[in-house]
Amino acid sequence: MNYRLSESLEDYLEAIAELISVDGHAHTKEIAGKLNVKMPSVTGALRQLEQLGYIIYNTHYPVQLTPEGEVVAGKIVERHRVLKKFFSEILGLSPEKASDTACRLEHAVDEETIDRFTIFSEAIEQRSDARKLQTYLTEAMQLLSHDDYKNIKLLTKLEPGKKAVIELAGRNIPEDARSSYVKGTDITINTISLDKTSYRVIAGGNEMTIPAEHAENIWVII
Repeated sequence: MNYRLSESLEDYLEAIAELISVDGHAHTKEIAGKLNVKMPSVTGALRQLEQLGYIIYNTHYPVQLTPEGEVVAGKIVERHRVLKKFFSEILGLSPEKASDTACRLEHAVDEETIDRFTIFSEAIEQRSDARKLQTYLTEAMQLLSHDDYKNIKLLTKLEPGKKAVIELAGRNIPEDARSSYVKGTDITINTISLDKTSYRVIAGGNEMTIPAEHAENIWVII
């Protein structure tokens, strides 16, 4: 069956699958409670899902998923899991906000998009060559709560001649070099090498050259 379920019916199918998975059954009242809807709405939705062949519905028994319903519900649940994991573990949202955001977006993405989310998430989490990216993302996300976040940018985004103040030297910079970039130090970019591998700056009144791998891990406040 290639019928495209509405967002509402997908929510019902997902709720049924989750209740069965956790409690072993999905009674009508339980579905209503999980989705915070009134019983007449549940009854109407269940009758639609029954007509589509996704559930077995009898008012005197728990709702059951048909084999086809299990497949469709499984895909919906998996979309939610992948999106929630991405928003929580990669973007650093709270579990509650990650779940809420996943609920709003899971209806709009297809399997190919979910597969790409999965590949991207697993690469960041598991590959040894992504450790520096993990560190960068952690620090960048933490700066979102800074009172002056709108004026914070990477040193690499600073235009030559524009003055700023160093806010954070990231952990991707070797410890022995990190001490050269002290929080609160005034810094101005003079020139950038043509291949953009180094930045000639004045920091704290002293002229120095900063390699790009350091500059892309230094946050400044404009």
